[in-house]
Amino acid sequence: MKPARIVFPRFCFGESSFEEAANLARRGVGGFCVYGGTAQETLDFTRRMNDISPYGRLLFCADIGEDLSEIITDAPVLASNLSLNSFPVPQDAAYRKGNLTARMARAAGLDWVLAPVVDLGYSSAAFGDDPMTVTRLAGDFIAGLSNGGALNCVKYFPGVSGVLKTLAQMEDAEFVPYKHVFRRADCIMPSDMTFPNIDNDNQAMLSDKMIKGLLKKRLNYKGCVVSFPLFKARLRYEEASAVKMLHCGVEDIFAPKNAETVIDAVERETDKGFLFDEITRAVSNHEMFISKVNAGPAPMDLKDAFSLACQSLEK
Repeated sequence: MKPARIVFPRFCFGESSFEEAANLARRGVGGFCVYGGTAQETLDFTRRMNDISPYGRLLFCADIGEDLSEIITDAPVLASNLSLNSFPVPQDAAYRKGNLTARMARAAGLDWVLAPVVDLGYSSAAFGDDPMTVTRLAGDFIAGLSNGGALNCVKYFPGVSGVLKTLAQMEDAEFVPYKHVFRRADCIMPSDMTFPNIDNDNQAMLSDKMIKGLLKKRLNYKGCVVSFPLFKARLRYEEASAVKMLHCGVEDIFAPKNAETVIDAVERETDKGFLFDEITRAVSNHEMFISKVNAGPAPMDLKDAFSLACQSLEK
C-alpha cells in the first residue's frame, strides 16, 4: 500500500519550497504539478525530484488549458484552440499543436499534459461549440500528444457548458466528445462545478452520481479519473474532500494546497481498512503510464524542441 503515490503536489517557482518538495518526493508522492518556471528550471526540478524519489521515476504534470506558456514562462505561444478552425486543414493543425506541445513538455521534463478541454465553447481553451468539431479537433490534438510522447487528460467532465442542462440535453451535446475520445484518453478530469440536474449537492469531482453513476456506469468509461487541481477548486475542507473523491472513483489527487495533510488524511483512511483496491489500481495505472512514456519517443533537446515550436503554429 502506497497512499502517498496517488498525490501530486503543486510546485510553483518563486513560491514553493524546494526542501518541502524534496521531503514529499522522499515520502513517495507520484509526481508533481509544476508551475511558473522557465523550461530549464522545470527540467532541472524534474531531474532532482526523480533522483530523490524512492521510485526513481515520477510523473510530472503540465496543468494547462491549451498552451504550455501558461506554466512555462519562456515557452512559445501557439495558436489558440479556437483559431485552429481557420487553418486550411484544422485537424492537421490540431495534431501539429498537440505534437509540438508534447515535444516541448517532454523536453522540459514533463510527462502528463492535462489537456485538452472538450467543453463546448465555454472558454478560450475550447475548440468550438459544435460537438463533432470539438470531437475531431480534440481527437487529433490527443493523437499529436501521444505521438510526441506525452500523456493526456480530457477535461472538464461532464462539460461546463451543460451546467444548467438536463441529462437528455447533454447526451447529444456535451457527452459527444467524451464518448468518442474515451478510448484515446489517458484520464478524465471532472469539473469542480455543481451540475444541479445530475447532483445538486456535490461538485462533479465530489459526486458519486457523477463519477461512478454517469461516467463509469452510464457512459461505460473504464479508465483513470483524476481530480481537478485542488488549489484552484472551491473546497471548504481539503483533506476530507480528497478522501471523498477517492471513494467516488477519483484515483489521483492533483495540486492540493497542503499535500502533507492530504497524504496524512489518505493514510488515516487506509489505516481504517478503506481504499485498498482504489490505491492498488491507481498505482498500477502509474506503472502503466510510466511504461507508456518510456516506450515513446525520447525527449528532444530543450533548445531544439522550442525552436521547432517557434517555426510553426506560433501566434
